[in-house]
Amino acid sequence: MERYVFDANAEQLKEIFGVEVTSEAKTESNFNAAPGHNLPIIIQGEGAPSLITAQWGSDIAGQRPVFVAQDAFNNTDILALITSSPCIIPISGFYKWKRSVEDPYPFYIRIHTRDVLGIAGYFTKDDNGKTVFTALVTEANVLVKPLDTTMPAIISPNDYSDWLNGNSEAVLKKGFADHSMLPEMTTVRVPELVNDLSNNSKALIQPIPKLRDDD
Repeated sequence: MERYVFDANAEQLKEIFGVEVTSEAKTESNFNAAPGHNLPIIIQGEGAPSLITAQWGSDIAGQRPVFVAQDAFNNTDILALITSSPCIIPISGFYKWKRSVEDPYPFYIRIHTRDVLGIAGYFTKDDNGKTVFTALVTEANVLVKPLDTTMPAIISPNDYSDWLNGNSEAVLKKGFADHSMLPEMTTVRVPELVNDLSNNSKALIQPIPKLRDDD
């Protein structure tokens, strides 16, 4: 997952994840969320999920923007972070670039029956005490595979509580909702405006018609 979209209001976040949104959490829409950005994540607070703002990834090992979920079982440090400091990353959809052509072009992928998805992740603190999060990715399903080998690890809503409350390793072993949600997943070609991080508006996710024979 290189970029994603966050476009959800406080009511949606409360209904889907059971969080109370405070003024301290960064919740404005971001249609071009990228590593290094400060974005909302959900962690387990005292007795209830809590929405906080954290930076997506850094250059430090263990704080990279993404990590392959299945590889955690071969990395005790990462597995420990997943079990001790899990988080859920709320997203509306994510971008992938078709790289099998000379000039890669972007696609936007979402679940058309759900306004917000919960992506598995974990968080840490950097040397300055800043909260940094890493998103987990898993093997791409058949819809995404023509674009990339991996996709975000989408948590089933039934597993949100388990992921945050000490059972994240069990969820990791069981797997994610990337295949079960395939019938509800859509992918559309979108403008190359998304390639420029200075662009950030709803225009980035507007479908555009097929322009090339290899689309």
